[in-house]
Amino acid sequence: MTIGNGIRPWLQTTTGIVAVLLLVQFLTGILLAFYYVPSVDHAYTTVSYVEKVVSSGSWLRSLHHYGSQWLTVFVFLHLIRLFLTGTYVVNRTQWIVAILLLGLVMAAGGTGYSLPWDARAVFSTRVAEGLMAGLPFAGRNARLWLLGGSEISTLTLSRFFALHVLVIPALLAAVVIWRLFRSRIAELFGPRDAIVGGVVFLALALWALKYPAPLGPSVTDATADYLPRPGAQFLWLYQSLKYIPGGLGSLVGVVLPGLVLAVLVTLPWLKRQRLIAGSLLGLGVVLVVIMTTASYLGDRRDPQTSKQLSRQAAEEEAWRREPFKPAAITLAATSTSVAASAGGAPVLYTKFCVNCHGPRGEGAQQGPLKFPPLLDVSAKPHRSVDDIVGLLKDPTAYGLEPPMRSFSNKLTEEQMREIAEWIVKLKR
Repeated sequence: MTIGNGIRPWLQTTTGIVAVLLLVQFLTGILLAFYYVPSVDHAYTTVSYVEKVVSSGSWLRSLHHYGSQWLTVFVFLHLIRLFLTGTYVVNRTQWIVAILLLGLVMAAGGTGYSLPWDARAVFSTRVAEGLMAGLPFAGRNARLWLLGGSEISTLTLSRFFALHVLVIPALLAAVVIWRLFRSRIAELFGPRDAIVGGVVFLALALWALKYPAPLGPSVTDATADYLPRPGAQFLWLYQSLKYIPGGLGSLVGVVLPGLVLAVLVTLPWLKRQRLIAGSLLGLGVVLVVIMTTASYLGDRRDPQTSKQLSRQAAEEEAWRREPFKPAAITLAATSTSVAASAGGAPVLYTKFCVNCHGPRGEGAQQGPLKFPPLLDVSAKPHRSVDDIVGLLKDPTAYGLEPPMRSFSNKLTEEQMREIAEWIVKLKR
């Protein structure tokens, strides 16, 4: 009994751990922002500069990357501790703050993952685009707002950057300050919290030193067989989307988590509090553990996937040993290089269509998102040259939904016809 009483206070130090990890995220984020340029032409180059040139830059980026994952885990554990101690009854403010922190930390991780603008980042941005587009009623406007326009561009990256470094940190600071005003610092952060928080930071620092934050190839260097993988805190969502058809993915990935957080925030005013919170948190743990485990095991058990991921890891390690190359990639150079590899495809096809439909119209898959092939498309009803031109102008008129978008404000009639004439000639 004495041992148990001695251990119990140490198990209640999640507040200190969360505080230390939040501080790490703020400080490393500020330092990284000094070098980052939120532009599709320069983002990858600036992140490479941080990795290869800035003193301790790779370590700082790893601290920020893994700190985001660790923070998500410890905020959730903190929430579990508050549930087990019945805090939602005796201290409503502390409970609500924990829920808000969890939601904001997840949002910070989601927006930050797109910023390096490597192949992984583009994949995550396309997933986010699909989730927003599939929302009931508000999908079209939500997608336009998220992207800052009709397609992914520098405006999209700038918007993610603003959310990640301005909006979400400001909301986090407001939540933390509100919590501090509602209690004394000594009540939140005692000697035990400082000790445990320091130990966790030391472990994170050593982990970041040993395992650099991942950085895939640039968008233009990524091959068709590249397999992107999201951050560890989002693997459960990535795996879940594989089993969910069509627009239901938006309900599971956006609407359902939002509803769960809303219910947990209002828990102090509900009846059957313990049953509701216990069920939601328990189902959350089960879903995250099962889907994350299934994702890891699926990669290991599939020989081709395992081999490709090993090849990617080796290529990334080789890239880290290469000197920094300051040359910026222009859109013109990108289009030319991709067109050469696409076997005579129109340049504008390679610019707007190749990521979803493949260099030769063979189709593509980006994680859980599968894009249809264009081979033999002319044999299908309503897929003549004129039909494809009309489809490019207004996909919804042909029953197509996002991520397929209209190109009426991007391509001229002649350019769309050039693409359509090439597509109808594609054969298996």
